[in-house]
Parts: sequence; structure tokens; C-alpha cells
Amino acid sequence: MLAAIRSGASAASRSLAVVAQLELVLVGAVLLGLAGLLFARELRRWRNRHRPHSHEVRARAVMGELCPNGWQAQLTLHGSRPFMAADAPSDGGALVSVDWSELPAEGGERPPVRRVWAATIADGLAAMVEDRRTDEVLERIERSAGGDDDPWDAL
Repeated sequence: MLAAIRSGASAASRSLAVVAQLELVLVGAVLLGLAGLLFARELRRWRNRHRPHSHEVRARAVMGELCPNGWQAQLTLHGSRPFMAADAPSDGGALVSVDWSELPAEGGERPPVRRVWAATIADGLAAMVEDRRTDEVLERIERSAGGDDDPWDAL
């Protein structure tokens, strides 16, 4: 009878040990899954932080298409209102000025330097692109005004 009690106790303890091991495996799997999710989130954050600045990349690409001879720009960050240029907008929000110019064609006349103001660098780059697009539309209208075509067809 003692042997039967011993064998029954060892079977019960073995089944408890198996259950405990399964619980440990499940807890380990859950912890490993959570660690993977945290790692993926941190990797995404790191990539977003170290991604090339999409505003600059977009502005370079669009200006490269709009200015076939090339272009140049200078960004100026202004610290506060007393140190801003005289032509700065008076609304108080513009702290970035972008001075840009299209490069002249071979033997051509140098276009004037343009200045746009914005609150952020990204907004300044977007304003520069929009300024160039406006110039291009006006150039198309001027070219078509010399002919018999309707100037609004150029748009």
C-alpha cells in the first residue's frame, strides 16, 4: 500500500511539474512577444527620427524640375522680432526667410533673388516651391500673350 501511495504521489508531482513548465513556457512566450512589439515600436521611432527630411527632399525634387538650369537658396533663421529684417511680415509668426534664385541659362541674364517668409523651415521650403510655380505660370502667360492664343489656355 505504501508503494501505491508513493507511485500516486510521484505521478501527481510529475503532472504538477509538467503544468508548471507549461506555465513558464507560456509566460516566456508572452514576454518574448511583448519584447518584440517594444523593439518594433522603438525601431519605427528611430527610423522616423533618422529619416531624410521629406520636406527638403521634396523641395529639391520639385525645384529641380521647375528650374532646368539649376537654382540656389539660402535659409535664414531669425531669433526674435528686433533682429529680423525690415521686410519681415509684421504678424510676428515668420521666423524663417528663404532667399532663392534660379540660375541663369548659358549667357542669359541672372533672375532676381526672391525672398519668402514662413514660420518653419518646412513652410519656407513649401513657400519657395509655390513662388516658383507662380513664376512659371506667369512666364507661360507672357509667352502665350505674344501669340494669338488665349492666355488662359496656358494654365
